[in-house]
Amino acid sequence: MNKIANKHKIIIFAYILLTVLSILYSLVIVKDFSRPLIGILDDEQWEYAGFYLFKNISFTPFPHLNLVNNQVFYPYGTNSVFLAWGIERDIFYAIMYFLFGIGSWIKIYFLLSVLFTVIGSFRLLLWDYGFVRACGASLIVSFFNAYAIYKYPDHLSYSIIHWTILSFIADFLIVKRIVLKQNISLKLVLLRALLLFLSLGQELGYIAGFALMSFSISMLYISLIFLYRQFKLKQNPIVLFQSWLESWRTEFFSEKRIYLFLLGFCVLIAYAYLPLVFQIAKEAKSFDFTGVHTVTWWTHPLRLFIPFFPFFNPVAFEFKKVFGDEPEALIDGSSGFFLLIIGILGLLHKRKKIKIFIPLIIILFLCLSYHPINLPTLKIFPWFAFNRITGRSTVIYPVILGIFALHINLNCLQTSRKQLITAILVLLACTELYTIYSFKLNYQPYSLDKNFFKYMNYVKKQPGEAVLDWPFCIAGGNGVGSLQGLCPFYGKNGSIFALRRFHEKKVMGQYFGRLHPSQIEPYLQAGWDHLFSPNHPNIMEATQQTQCFRADEWSFFTDFYKYNDFAGINLYADLLPESCVKEFYTRFGNPTNETTVLGAGTVKFIPKSADLRSQVDLALGTKIKFEPFLDFSDANLLNINTIKSFTSVTGLSYVEGTKPSSWRWALGSETNIVFKLKHSQPLILSFRFDSPIEDQNVLLEVNGVTLGNFNNLSKDVTIDHKLKFKPLKGVNRIVFKYKYWNHNQATFAPKDSREMSVAFRRLMIEPAKETSEPE
Repeated sequence: MNKIANKHKIIIFAYILLTVLSILYSLVIVKDFSRPLIGILDDEQWEYAGFYLFKNISFTPFPHLNLVNNQVFYPYGTNSVFLAWGIERDIFYAIMYFLFGIGSWIKIYFLLSVLFTVIGSFRLLLWDYGFVRACGASLIVSFFNAYAIYKYPDHLSYSIIHWTILSFIADFLIVKRIVLKQNISLKLVLLRALLLFLSLGQELGYIAGFALMSFSISMLYISLIFLYRQFKLKQNPIVLFQSWLESWRTEFFSEKRIYLFLLGFCVLIAYAYLPLVFQIAKEAKSFDFTGVHTVTWWTHPLRLFIPFFPFFNPVAFEFKKVFGDEPEALIDGSSGFFLLIIGILGLLHKRKKIKIFIPLIIILFLCLSYHPINLPTLKIFPWFAFNRITGRSTVIYPVILGIFALHINLNCLQTSRKQLITAILVLLACTELYTIYSFKLNYQPYSLDKNFFKYMNYVKKQPGEAVLDWPFCIAGGNGVGSLQGLCPFYGKNGSIFALRRFHEKKVMGQYFGRLHPSQIEPYLQAGWDHLFSPNHPNIMEATQQTQCFRADEWSFFTDFYKYNDFAGINLYADLLPESCVKEFYTRFGNPTNETTVLGAGTVKFIPKSADLRSQVDLALGTKIKFEPFLDFSDANLLNINTIKSFTSVTGLSYVEGTKPSSWRWALGSETNIVFKLKHSQPLILSFRFDSPIEDQNVLLEVNGVTLGNFNNLSKDVTIDHKLKFKPLKGVNRIVFKYKYWNHNQATFAPKDSREMSVAFRRLMIEPAKETSEPE
């Protein structure tokens, strides 16, 4: 009795110790639990997704989200299916928001996630591996996960991984017991079923997918084991199942309340999560991304061998130059020497029973070898259809290596060697832990301007269903939106859409994990891409508009503002020239409130006047279009702001290099340049391009008439021409057509995924003088 009592005391002490360590860990990472999670760019998504769920969930009779509305992309509307969903996180935030309003709910959720990971791992492993190994493994999978630590708070979803980690451990325990022909308890089976449903509440694109992959591969492996035993060893699995059922029946009636609770909890979670998961999956698959430009990142598998030493680690050293890969984050692919060594040692020690590790080895191989384009191994699973970032698999490496490490046994060594190896491993662990946590030393939570909440409450109370953020931002993580010029200041205002969780008005902009071109089409048709004039082509470096609106642009903007039901304008003064800010005041009135927003800077609220409010016409508001006439002062397509003057420009990359040596790549089979003229007049199309492809053909058409045909061009040849033509009054189209482009019958830049055909060094339209002759 005393031994049992002491054992219980030790376990209770372990729970207390692990809880204290989890709280300390969370304090080190989060630092401040007194404020909401705020920040720049991705930091703002996590609370916003919960706010959106709170405002748009219904039960009829199953949970259902209102995904298609004009709460964002106002007034046109869109499908919000590509929000950064984490259903458990979002439901937790929605409940807390409903009960208590704005608060640090996501940070508290992070703390709970850490607790579930540490305590859950310890509890699952305790009976199979004993107190010491279970405790050590729970610390490893929780506090040694460099990727999860590094990702907080920017990519919070990849720091919250509790159910996925527990799913991996539960799957391993089940596989191990079946391989070793050990008993499987009913409690473990029901717990695994519960974890399967719970894991669907985590980030859907990656984290939940890893849990589903573990379950699928483990179940397939178990099925193959039973088939092998039945047909090769002549062992009837039905006999084993019958013995299990009899054992489970006894277990059930001995602890009926516990098992009824587990079953009831499974049903509850399934009811809450499955309808939402199926709805989101169905909506996402309704978009066809075939041929849509997608930004991808690839991580070299050898990054697994990078250590975390103070002056030699993935953050301090640019391994990209060594491996030639394109990681999303510096830490991608790296788990550290300590985890790698103990994982290999555990695997080697248990090599005679390697069969228990087969599913984990397969998962590790699939993740390490994955390339979103060249070797999409993970896409054999349907839930990884949108997986475009190799490095996010890094988050599960510590749990796989930690499970391997459970089987280390140094007792076979001499005492002196055992002590030496132990000392080396402890020193290595401490060194790498110090390095990993040093990544967060300089991180300090952002604070809000003292007038922030007053400002947001003021906007919230104003009449009108929406607020006009200018400049706004529409962007997708796959590049759609920003590539079309709808978010030139992404580094500054990419997350201002999320402020609606404070002011609760509809907004024009939005960032999504990915965007389909059809979603931004209403903005392009309306001509919004012409109203931006950034001072830098790079969306992370542009800081301000270079000029204010012209007369026709003011007319469009005013009509749009007038006819739609805006409460007012959130004017981001730091992103505009001072003269432009004053012009806004002259036209729409003086601001009545102001505050400072992270990244975007000073924002001033100009309420909509009663006169403009009386002219609201929502039907007309969605039909307003801006179609610019060609301005010859802006007709140089190697200037970054030429989109303001042209109706549309497609098949051209962004401007690269610096003047006078800048260039733009033609992309794909065609470059289309559409412009509009008030009246017909002779023009000159002036262009110079280099062809990097042997035997390239380039055909030039203006309004369907061939003006130039450049055939069988030699590699690196330069074509320099000025062609005179007579355009039409109204809309005109210039088309360059190409026979070859990169990755299409000719590959001259294998590491560049762009479909580059020729490099324009000059491309502009000029009015033809009476005395000028084309060359």
